[in-house]
Order: sequence, then structure tokens, then C-alpha cells
Amino acid sequence: MAFWFEVSGGRQNPFALLSLLAYTAFGVLAMAPLSQAQAQSIVASINGDPVTSYDVAERAKLLRAIGEPSSPSAALDSLIESRVKATEINKYGIKVSASDLGPALHYYAEKGHMTVEQLSQRVSAAHVDQKHAENFFSIHQAFLLYARARNRAVEVSKEDLDAELARDKSLAQERTYTLRQVVYIVPPSAGQAGIEEAAKKMEALKSRFNDCDGGVKIARETAQFVVRDPITRTSSQLGPQLSAVLDKVPLGHLTPASRDSSGIAAVAVCERKEADADARKDLAQQKLLQNIVEKQAAELYKDLRASAVIVKTGK
Repeated sequence: MAFWFEVSGGRQNPFALLSLLAYTAFGVLAMAPLSQAQAQSIVASINGDPVTSYDVAERAKLLRAIGEPSSPSAALDSLIESRVKATEINKYGIKVSASDLGPALHYYAEKGHMTVEQLSQRVSAAHVDQKHAENFFSIHQAFLLYARARNRAVEVSKEDLDAELARDKSLAQERTYTLRQVVYIVPPSAGQAGIEEAAKKMEALKSRFNDCDGGVKIARETAQFVVRDPITRTSSQLGPQLSAVLDKVPLGHLTPASRDSSGIAAVAVCERKEADADARKDLAQQKLLQNIVEKQAAELYKDLRASAVIVKTGK
């Protein structure tokens, strides 16, 4: 049984718009440039990687939002944990795509005795720097993938699986989505005029995109349009707010367009249906595995921290 998140060894995530939608839906907002321009001081280094007072302030805001201890010392300890874990997972090129952060948010929501939507709203209200929040959640989950890879013998018993299916009523409401990204490629040399022209082309396509098969054929008539392979995600993987965004898109139509690293992109909602029994069992199993691997990861982190070079300046 595959673990929850995909692992990408440095590959570009072809569904960058989903990443953007995820963070928009989760309500993670970037701080104004002024905050980052304010005076900073280096308060520590972890394996030679400096931690600034700004980092500590951002982590304290995030910890407060998710219901964790958020004193300056707690924030620094949390940053040390993230940096130590990042050092290890970066050795193996383990990354978690931003569109797959739903389960990580679910973990912290349950830990804080709140719903994922409530957690997302609190992170939004805290105005945490977007990249900081992204790193926190993605490092947490990537390290779990690493811990899981080190011990693939872990299994979930049928008794525990049946008990989880009976306990978690939300599993009965799971949905699956089949999605395809459509990108209008804009070369860097085209500049702003090229972006504006691409946006017009995407809007024209959107007006004609009424079903996935027909819409894909129309898109492929224009050389600048690239249609990615379909992906399937559950509502748990996407998170409730992103699922709500996709639920508003008529079946077979495109989401609103947005900038992509390659140009202008939109996502087609090709299928939306109730998750079948196998999918619900898979989600329940992954959740139980996650709990087991959390404990394994905690022990692994203790060993890594013991050998890390951590210097606190006290400033």
C-alpha cells in the first residue's frame, strides 16, 4: 500500500496551479515586504544554516495558530527540528508537493482539536509568511516519508482498520476528483504582453471547454497549449477548502486561470464522485500508518538532533 504523499526527487510538479489553489484555499497569506525588510539578527545556526529573529517570529505566529507552544524558545526549538529534518531529507531529494498538504493539515488539526478548516482560518488570520508555512508542513510530511521508507515492514491490522472505519465518520463522505492541468506556454522573452495574450487565449478556451475529452482536443489544436496527464486526488488529500473550490466548478469545465511558472494555467475537473470502499479503506489505513510513523519519526529525530551542530548566539 502506497504511503499518502507522493515523493518527487526534484521533478517539477506539473500541477503548479493546484499548489496555488491549495495555498489560496488554505488561506496562507504572504507577509508584506516591509516585515521582511525590518532589522534581523542571527539567533542560532543549525549545521551551519543561520536562523534569524524574523524566522523565530514567523514560527511563533504559526505555532500559535496551530495550537502549539509559541514562546521564543519553543519557536526556536521548532525551527531547529525543521532544519535538522530538512538536512536529512535533502540528502535523498525527498519533497512533498504543495498540492498534497491536506493530510499534514489534517494531522495538525486533529492534534489541536479543531477541524482542518478552522486550522486553515487560524493560519490565515495569523498572516504567516507563505513560504514559511509551506516549509513547516512539507518538511514534517517529507520526514514521515523518510521514516516510513526506513521501516516498510510496518503494517496495520484488520481489527485496527475496521475500528478506524467505524470511528471516523468523515470517511463515508470522501470524494475523488480526476483533474487535468491545461497550460498556455509563455516564453520568458514574451514579457507582460505575452502573459496578457495568454490570459485572453485561456479565457477563450474556457468558454469552449465544456467536457474534458472535447476540451482537451480543442486545446491541443493550438501549439502553445499543453495538457498534462490526469491525476486523481481524494477530498482528504486536497483538504476541505480546496475541495470546496473544485466543487464549484461544473464537471468537465476549467477553474479560473492563474499564472504558472510556464505561463497561464487552469485545471479541468474531469470527474467528481463518491470514494468507493477501497478508497475509504486506503485512507483509513494511511491515517493509522501515519500515527505509527509519527512515533518512529520522533525517535529518528532524537538521534539526528544529538549529532547536529547547533549554536545559539543568545541575541
